[in-house]
Amino acid sequence: MPFICIADQLLVFQVALLLGYGPDTPPTKVFLQKGLSANKIDMSDNGKGTSQKGFGQFSWKPILHFILWVFIWSCYVLSLNSIILNKVGGLQEMFEKTYGFILTVKDLSPNIGVLWYFFAEVFDFFRSFFLIVFNMNIIFMVLPLAIRLKHRPCFLAFVYTAIVAMLKSYPSAGDSALYLGLLGLFANELAEMQFTFFLFFGYIGVSLLSPVMHNLWIWRVSLSLYLYLYLYLSLSLSTHTCCVLLLT
Repeated sequence: MPFICIADQLLVFQVALLLGYGPDTPPTKVFLQKGLSANKIDMSDNGKGTSQKGFGQFSWKPILHFILWVFIWSCYVLSLNSIILNKVGGLQEMFEKTYGFILTVKDLSPNIGVLWYFFAEVFDFFRSFFLIVFNMNIIFMVLPLAIRLKHRPCFLAFVYTAIVAMLKSYPSAGDSALYLGLLGLFANELAEMQFTFFLFFGYIGVSLLSPVMHNLWIWRVSLSLYLYLYLYLSLSLSTHTCCVLLLT
């Protein structure tokens, strides 16, 4: 689908790790420790050690199949788009209206993000610089997180989804609902996470106040801009705090 945000396509790294390593598993170090303990037990019982190969090893075969499938599917979709859009500008016009629109942040209409306010206030001379900074900010997080959480692709997908919901140009309530709906998959991390009381009521407060603030400022024009902005800054802060606490 050509309207998918570029930041959402970073989940390709998570899919590659999921195919290569399999579902979420403990780190390789834990497997090695279990293997050593199992070898000691077998040697004491039978005098022979068993090898623990295959745990945590990366498999390239599913990755190559996935890349081939994505390449074929992309060529097929682009070919159909070029045929359909041939009379209205072709693929170049499509990329300018979709990916170009997302990267350049031309529409500064208020949303639940914070970039619209930032680029409304920034000087035009520095606009290109900050566009590069904000767009590259997400990309710089991909490799360190993939290295740190390579043994947990599902949890890595959750972290990527939360970061995208927090930093993308035009976020929506559906982006936040997606990563919040995935929280139930990590019950062990939630049980050990601190400050859950404040995070829970922070999300509840933002959810209840968002329609009220939107109505008062957009339609009734009886609310300060900064109150509307601070509400969604608190949402971004809650998302950031949730990711940090789960990672630690």
